[in-house]
Amino acid sequence: MDRQLPVRLLPAQWGLNRWEWLYCGLLAGGLLAFLAAPWSLESKSLAALHGLCAQNPTHSFFFGNARLPFDARMTGIYGGVACTALYLFARGRWRYGGIPSVGMALVLACFIVALALDGMNSFLRDIQQPYLYTPRNELRLVTGLLTGTTLAVFIWMLIGQVAFARSERTRRPVLSSLPDLGPLLGVHALFFLLVWTRWEPLRVPLTLLLLMSAVAVVSGLALGFVILLGRREGMARTTRQLAGPATVALLVGVAIIAATSGSRFLLEAFLGLPAPS
Repeated sequence: MDRQLPVRLLPAQWGLNRWEWLYCGLLAGGLLAFLAAPWSLESKSLAALHGLCAQNPTHSFFFGNARLPFDARMTGIYGGVACTALYLFARGRWRYGGIPSVGMALVLACFIVALALDGMNSFLRDIQQPYLYTPRNELRLVTGLLTGTTLAVFIWMLIGQVAFARSERTRRPVLSSLPDLGPLLGVHALFFLLVWTRWEPLRVPLTLLLLMSAVAVVSGLALGFVILLGRREGMARTTRQLAGPATVALLVGVAIIAATSGSRFLLEAFLGLPAPS
């Protein structure tokens, strides 16, 4: 049986090294620059995340006269990642890198299948072909939340296996059993209710949460490649030793998000398609 490892997110000494200062500075500076840009939060967030989502207004949740930067399905995916990450941190699952059981893997795969089926049904309706049921944004949000769980577990497992030394990680799976999903689904239900209310004061915190989740997802995936390309796999014994690769991954992630958004705007301009508004 694997021994329970202590969760060490913070170093024993509070002093930060240069990589940690740089990482924190980039996060704080980027957020401040984004907030200080002289456009509305809705316009800025729609533009920043345009490359990751079609942002169809009819598929989006509006809070008053403004909407979230993602459509309902992508709101669910990135909201699901954020909820799952918070849940795993709260449960002390950092550095868990075990492969899920067959049963859990099937459940996580079914989450993706549910999103694919709902997306196909919506697509058939959009092209005026026979479809099974009337698509709803609430169902798009639910299937997105479930898929976000699967994506978060994959990223969590990737970092646990690639980044940390064997002595500093456990082979226990991120989610060990079906009952383990119960509290997590409760967190998802809370997120669903917050979005479903469409209460206008919630738009700003939800928008910022989705922005941070998008950066975390793309940079988290990039982190695995940065570690492998730098031949640093299995070398970290503490979280702070990941500060250097994480800083590079953060820059790569932001660059990818900016490049995809810019490319989409250019393509839409070339094709004469309307930009998000």
